[in-house]
Amino acid sequence: MGGSLTHSGLENAYWGVMVVTYPYISGLVAGSFVVSSLSHVFRQRKFDALAPLAVLTSLALLIAAPLTVLGDARQPSNVLELLTRDHFPYSPLATFILIWLTYIVLMLVELYFAFRSRNARIGLGQGWWASLHRALALGSRDTSESRARRDRKVLVGLSAAGIVLAFLFHGYIGFVFGATKARALWATPLMPVLFIVSAMVSGIALMWLVYVVALRYIGRKPDQQVAGGLLTYLMLFLLLDLFLDAVDVLTSAVPQYAQGATYYGFYHLMLNGPFSLAYLGIQLGVGIFLPLLLWLIPVVRRSWIGGAVMSLAVLAGVYAMRWNVVLGGQAESKISSNTVVTTAVPLTGFDSLQTVLGVFAVALLLFLFLTWLFPWRDAGEPYPVPEPSPATADVPAAVASPVSGVSMPMQNVPMTGGRIDGGDS
Repeated sequence: MGGSLTHSGLENAYWGVMVVTYPYISGLVAGSFVVSSLSHVFRQRKFDALAPLAVLTSLALLIAAPLTVLGDARQPSNVLELLTRDHFPYSPLATFILIWLTYIVLMLVELYFAFRSRNARIGLGQGWWASLHRALALGSRDTSESRARRDRKVLVGLSAAGIVLAFLFHGYIGFVFGATKARALWATPLMPVLFIVSAMVSGIALMWLVYVVALRYIGRKPDQQVAGGLLTYLMLFLLLDLFLDAVDVLTSAVPQYAQGATYYGFYHLMLNGPFSLAYLGIQLGVGIFLPLLLWLIPVVRRSWIGGAVMSLAVLAGVYAMRWNVVLGGQAESKISSNTVVTTAVPLTGFDSLQTVLGVFAVALLLFLFLTWLFPWRDAGEPYPVPEPSPATADVPAAVASPVSGVSMPMQNVPMTGGRIDGGDS
């Protein structure tokens, strides 16, 4: 630590690893939701098959995100006060709850329209599985293409509004840090932009992994066009992230451009101190330069292993960025000059590695439940809707298997006595 930095016994780092994890998960929420909007808002039709899976991923993480804040709170029951008393817009946490609740409602509405047609088709069958999907479709039985087109038009508006909410949901965290003048390493107008761009980077990397692993799990080969398109967007946002990091270094580590406290903290903590490995090694080295270098090798960027390595490296780098901002910003003492506040992360107990893994486990369980419940497997593949013949005009266009949830078109089914005759009577 340069010899001149000693531990200050007069103050502590009150925000620990749970607060590090909160902006990380909220960034994954924002980034994965924007990925789900690529086909609806930006007309990137090659991502049609990815959009429903991205919505499920974003919703699972959105529900799990507040657990980190509650896990950090000494008295989580105080959250009820934020719901019952008027703290908006003076309290950042109250603002978060308002945005989070609005985001939850929007995600549930988008989930309904994204899967309404498929839920309605499955609901045409018999048994508890069909009854469940009839409830998810709110009793809708309209499986026509005209209704599906109306659903897609609604999804465009919902996705556009969701992008705005995604930036508010994650950007306000950067605003909270940037507006904290008492911490020299936080008080920069770049902070909200850095958080939003890194959220895009982490969300795209996560969706590449989710898409490839999910399709491999159900025995399908991932579409190279979808995976390659995600990696292309990932590299573009990585370059933007690298540019912002370069600007951050110029305005923080160069004494002619930085204030004294900012320069001292950045140089003696990030570049030549206890956070140098996390900043130079993981955030910049592993999280940015390694994926960019691997991308330049054609055989690596076209391979599934290469894409997995790049995505995992990006996710590690973004978590290191959150670590450096939250813990690094508190490491510079506000009380004594030339001192550093140290932080220990225990393996178990309060604000520990155990609690962080628990939050990610909850998010994973929610994701697995949602992917079991909603028919995302055939996303991007339109159902065949045959024109009814005079003999089958009253027969539903498709019935669904109550077990698998796969719709099967019915054509040329003979009618006997007003019922479907599937064979010998």
